[in-house]
Amino acid sequence: MFSQETTKLKWIIFTVSAIGGFLAMMDSNTVNVALYEIANDFNININAAQWAVTAYILILSTFLTLFGKLNDLVSRSNLYALGYLVFALGAFLNTFSINLPTLILSRMIQATGASILLSNNYAIISSIFKGNERAKALGFSTALMALAGMSGPVVGGFLMHYFNWRSIFVPSIIIGLIGAYYSKKYIPEIVHKSEFKFDYFGMVYMLIAILSMLMVISKGHDWGWTSHRILIFAVLFIVFAIIFYIQEKRISYPVVNFELFKSKVFTYGNLALLIAYFALFTNALLFPFYTQKVLNQSPVMTAVLILPFSFMFMIMALLNGKLTKKMHSSILMTTGTILIVLGYILFTTVGDKLTYWNIIFAQALIGAGSGCYQPSVNALIVSSAPIGKMGIASGILAMFRNVGMLLGITISVSIFDFSKNVALKNGLTETSAFVQGYHSAIYWAIFFGIICTVLSYMSHKAYKNEKVN
Repeated sequence: MFSQETTKLKWIIFTVSAIGGFLAMMDSNTVNVALYEIANDFNININAAQWAVTAYILILSTFLTLFGKLNDLVSRSNLYALGYLVFALGAFLNTFSINLPTLILSRMIQATGASILLSNNYAIISSIFKGNERAKALGFSTALMALAGMSGPVVGGFLMHYFNWRSIFVPSIIIGLIGAYYSKKYIPEIVHKSEFKFDYFGMVYMLIAILSMLMVISKGHDWGWTSHRILIFAVLFIVFAIIFYIQEKRISYPVVNFELFKSKVFTYGNLALLIAYFALFTNALLFPFYTQKVLNQSPVMTAVLILPFSFMFMIMALLNGKLTKKMHSSILMTTGTILIVLGYILFTTVGDKLTYWNIIFAQALIGAGSGCYQPSVNALIVSSAPIGKMGIASGILAMFRNVGMLLGITISVSIFDFSKNVALKNGLTETSAFVQGYHSAIYWAIFFGIICTVLSYMSHKAYKNEKVN
């Protein structure tokens, strides 16, 4: 069907699909920059404020496989338009939040819309492009996300400078409404005729397991690692993780199709993606706090210091399609993770004084590595799945990516908080303790960046023994 579409129409469909990822990424990056002002406005600390991001990603991750499966069974145009509309509604409600609980609730609504968009945009793009053209399109899509990463903090910084943090959600409302209209108009009405079955119990088991794990990680040092509450959440995590796995193996319509993991390329690719976002979201959340609290920089200046990351991300993502003609995606993945690790090593040299070049070079290295890595791992994972299961594979890909974000945020904040409190007890000043906590989280990111490099190399070896689409 798609071979009969004109090139122009294919790229219109691509644009409408890719804007969904753009919208979700722009909002995420904007909120990261705004967390410091949100924390001050609601009189909460960083550990509480991070739940405005964590709740968003938790809900987004939980529903990814549901909406990924729906992508193969219902009207894609209607589903994608609905995603845009729900996202815009959540953004609208964010502007009226009066405290952290109402903000979290509004973010959860917004996350539901984002889940529809992010679980389907790669599947739509992959279905209309083939071979090297697919890699090029996925590279462009990732570049648009990088542009969102670049524009989000800048737009948010200026809006906060002239108005307040609530105004940062206005662009999402406008883009969401426009995106819904064009989704309905251009995305094809593709429906694979089959009975819809979904494992709702499995989805609930997964949600309980992930939430319990996050509670253990985020509250362990506050409540005590051997406290009754932590032990209860730890038991809940283990029990529901086991129940979830047993449920998915026995049911014929699972939330997560474990059959896809028989492919070593698919398995190593998703694990590498998960670990990569462990590392990447360490700095995504903590860097805005570091620049505004320690370096006393404005939200606008914070956004400017993030620009080298987004700029290099976009350039490398755009070049990714051409690079895949000369080397396989798994090689680009390995190269990207090495650059990310080098960037984080450079970040260990920053202190309580603003050192422009250290930050610029570090951000540029991590951005270049991410732009090299992310389109490559996306193409590798989707291409390793059977044609009829690309929607499910895309949903699993997005789930692994977002669970990686969740763990990256929760673990890095916990390490930061623990290290900072130890430093304060040892007599360090608030600023010095903050820097020590920040460095501890960066060391953690380096460690997992190295693990990701190993997994990327393993995916390259596995590719030699498997045939992908």
